[in-house]
Amino acid sequence: PCFVEAAVLAGRHEDAAGVLTDFADWAAFGADRQAAAQLARCRALLAPPEGADGLYRRALDRHDEAGGDFERARTELLYGKWLRRRRRPREARDRLGTALAGFERSGAGVWAAQARDELRALGAAPHGRGSGALTRLTPQQLRIARHVAEGATNREVALTLAVSTRTVDYHLRRVFAALGVRSRLELARVVGQAERAGPAEKTGARP
Repeated sequence: PCFVEAAVLAGRHEDAAGVLTDFADWAAFGADRQAAAQLARCRALLAPPEGADGLYRRALDRHDEAGGDFERARTELLYGKWLRRRRRPREARDRLGTALAGFERSGAGVWAAQARDELRALGAAPHGRGSGALTRLTPQQLRIARHVAEGATNREVALTLAVSTRTVDYHLRRVFAALGVRSRLELARVVGQAERAGPAEKTGARP
């Protein structure tokens, strides 16, 4: 996967495609849980625009099955770059923000710097998981995040906000992705840290 990415960036698509064939054969053995996600990511790098989007999403689905922050963050970073080049800035910010959080959790400082550079290229101030984290959320997502951080179940949040449980489920998944968290406990910790950072945080959600 590293060679394929480097070859594509260097414009050596034929070399990348040749290596990808061998990697696909190896991934089929199932010896590495990350291989299926990496394979989809490599195929996305080589795919035409109409096919790349679906392949990146497939790679992220495979990452969900395999686990692991670092490889998922690499896919989010490449997907975010791809979205930025296609002038889909809001989607790109979401992917790049998630990539940044993943790299920070993994202690991958050089990779985190790449994600920050991409966010700056979009005109977005890159936030870590500290005081600015909640600014990535929409107002509805922010309300849901706060209720969940206080210990409310999805059903309780739905009743409080007069929305369906399915709506809460959907927004909560987006909250987890935007903040780079994997559990309610981790969400509560991030929200608590942000709330203690000052009152400006409380109105920091983007419109």
